Amino acid sequence: MFDIFNTVFKYKEKSSPDKLGAYPERVHIKAMPERRYLWSSRILVILSVFSICLNIILASTIYLLLPQRSSAPRLLAVNPVLNQMQLLEPAEIDVPAANLITESQVRDYIMYRYLITSRYDELVSRWAPGSALYWMSGRTVFKNFTETEAKQGITLQRLKGIQRDVEIDWVTQIARGVWQVQFRTIDYYPQATQPDITIWRAVMRVTFADINFPNKNLAMRNPFGFVVTNYSLAYHGKTSTSEHYLDKARQTITKRNK
Repeated sequence: MFDIFNTVFKYKEKSSPDKLGAYPERVHIKAMPERRYLWSSRILVILSVFSICLNIILASTIYLLLPQRSSAPRLLAVNPVLNQMQLLEPAEIDVPAANLITESQVRDYIMYRYLITSRYDELVSRWAPGSALYWMSGRTVFKNFTETEAKQGITLQRLKGIQRDVEIDWVTQIARGVWQVQFRTIDYYPQATQPDITIWRAVMRVTFADINFPNKNLAMRNPFGFVVTNYSLAYHGKTSTSEHYLDKARQTITKRNK
């Protein structure tokens, strides 16, 4: 690097052994114009180098600012269901086909699991091994279901004559392979004038797997290979008395402030 500066600022003309005398060198200014040309070229080279460096810096800055050449408003709103801030969805959104299939399978799974009709044989066949619910559930999930919820549902249907409808409020994906569902069970008792409505939320981990069906007819019960590998259910109260804990906390804080 220092060799470059030595080359640019080398006083070659002064190191010459020729003696020109005092008149052309010191008195007559126009006698040696080459020297002024040489220093001018040196200054121009320095300015050109600084100009190139500055242009490179400006070009890099513009390149870094290119992603910010446009802006769009981000509208937020409070989700009353999940009690959290979220972006307002546009009127039209692009949803992957896999998510639409998964949402449809999640809805079908909830209906298979909690719907109770007046036909006992249909209920038993829908909850039996080899049914659509069986092939859509992991072995541990189906075993826990048959030992708890299935026994309770069959008992309610046989002894109390209960019929249950299921209404799904919403289905949302909370993580990759994890879905949450809020649904309502509407229980009709023979002697009751009004149905008993209960709100539930289920969180399930799902996957799509290659299932070895014994025959092609059974494959039609789960054509996509949808499998629930983990399932949890949470009680969220009745429609008439259900109150979210955040709302209760706000009311308590308001009363204290007064």
